[in-house]
Amino acid sequence: MLLSELRHHLYLILATMIVVVVASLLAGGLQFMLISLCCLFFLWLAGYWYHLFKLVRWLERPKLRNVPQGIGIWNNIFNTLMLQARSRKKRKQKLGVALLRFNRIAETIPEGVLILGQDGHIQWLNHLAAIHLNLVAEQDNNSMLADLIENSDFRRFLDEPATESVNIKLTLENMNSGLPRVLNIIRTPFDEQATLIITQDITAAEQLNATRTAFVANVSHELRTPLTVINGFLETLTDMPDLPQEQRQSFIALMSKEGIRMNHLLADLLTLSRLENQITASLRKQSLCLSTLVEQVVYEAEILSENKHHFICEIAADIWIEGIQQDLYNAFSNLLFNAVRYTPQCGTITIRLYSEQDENNYQQTVFQVSDTGPGIAAEHIPHLTERFYRVDSGRSRESGGTGLGLAIAKHALAEHGGKLQIESITGKGSTFSAILPQMNNSKVLDSSRTPA
Repeated sequence: MLLSELRHHLYLILATMIVVVVASLLAGGLQFMLISLCCLFFLWLAGYWYHLFKLVRWLERPKLRNVPQGIGIWNNIFNTLMLQARSRKKRKQKLGVALLRFNRIAETIPEGVLILGQDGHIQWLNHLAAIHLNLVAEQDNNSMLADLIENSDFRRFLDEPATESVNIKLTLENMNSGLPRVLNIIRTPFDEQATLIITQDITAAEQLNATRTAFVANVSHELRTPLTVINGFLETLTDMPDLPQEQRQSFIALMSKEGIRMNHLLADLLTLSRLENQITASLRKQSLCLSTLVEQVVYEAEILSENKHHFICEIAADIWIEGIQQDLYNAFSNLLFNAVRYTPQCGTITIRLYSEQDENNYQQTVFQVSDTGPGIAAEHIPHLTERFYRVDSGRSRESGGTGLGLAIAKHALAEHGGKLQIESITGKGSTFSAILPQMNNSKVLDSSRTPA
C-alpha cells in the first residue's frame, strides 16, 4: 500500500510540475517558468525537511500517543509507523507474559535449573538451584560457578567436554539446618553458547536407602541368631542319636523357644509394616472403651510378671476413643510388658489412665506406665522408637524382646493422632505416656447406645 501511495505521490509531483511549467510559459515566458520551478522546489524541500524533523523527534521517543501527523505521503508513512509501533507493543506484551509464565514455571519445577555461559559464568538460575548450591540469585548472577563452590570433583565435572549429559553426586552443607545435603547434578548441552545444569536434592532418597540397608542388616542379624541355635541343636541331634532323653528334651525346648522368638519377630515386622503404610486404617476405626482395654492389658501383664512385681493401677472408668482395638492393644501392651521385663524383682509398676485438657483446652486421654527399673540414659531416649534400637542388646534378647515394640507403639499412636512421651532418670526408673485425643460426649453417648 505504501508503494502505491509513493507512486501516486510521484505522479502528483510530476503533474504539478507540468502545470506550473505550462502556466509559467503562458504567463511570463522562460524566465518566469524557471523562477516558478525554483519556488515550487523550495516549497517541496521545506515540507520535506519539516516532516523529516518531526519523524526524527518522534524516533527519539517513539510512543503511540505522540505519533506525528503529516500531509500526503508523510501521513501514510506516519500511519504505517504507528501500526508497526502498535504491533511491536503487542509482541512485547506477549513476550513479557510468556517470559513471566516461563519464570513461574521454572520456579515451580521441583528441581534446580541453572544456565551457564560458554565461559562458565551463571547466566540464569531458578530459586531452587540457588538453595541447593548455597547461592544468592541476585548477588551471584554472572559469577563463575566454579569459584562459588569449593569442590575439586565439582570443578573437574564442570571442565568436562559438554558433548553429552553427565552427572555427579555431590554433598554440600545445608545452610539452613547445617546438615549435609546430597545432590545429583546433571550437566547437559543447551546450545552452542550455553550449558544446562540440573540439581536434584536426593538427601531423603539416600537416607531411605541407608535406612533400608540397616533394616535388612538388622533383620538378618535378628533371624540369624535363633536360626544358628536351631541349626546347631539339629546337627547335634543328627550326629548324636543316642543322646539321653532329658538332654534331648532340653534341646527341643530351646529350639521351640527360638522358633517362638522368630515367630514374634515376623509378627512384629508385619504389624510395623502395616502401621507404617497405613493400610486400611481409616476403614477399621470404631468406638471402643479404653478403660476395658487397659484392664485387659494389666491382667495379662500380671500373668507375665508371675507375682514378681507390685502393680498400682489408677484406671478411670468410661474413657472412650475412636480407634483400632488391635493396634492400641499392641501399643499399650508393648509399653506395659516392657516395664515388666526390665523392672527388677519386687519393683513397682504404676499404670494410670486418665483424661485431661491440653494447652488448647481440648480433651485428651493419657495412658501412663511408670516403673522403678534401672532407667535410661538421656542420650538413648531420642532413639528408643527406632527399629531394633536397644540400650542393652544382650539383655533385651534375654528378656524376649524383638526390638520393635516401641516403634510399633509410636506408629500405632500416630495412626490415632496421638504421640508417645518418654521420661527417664538413670537409677530411678522410666515413665512412658501415650497421649490420644478423646471422643466428645455426643459420640460417647452414641457408642453406649449401640447394641453389642
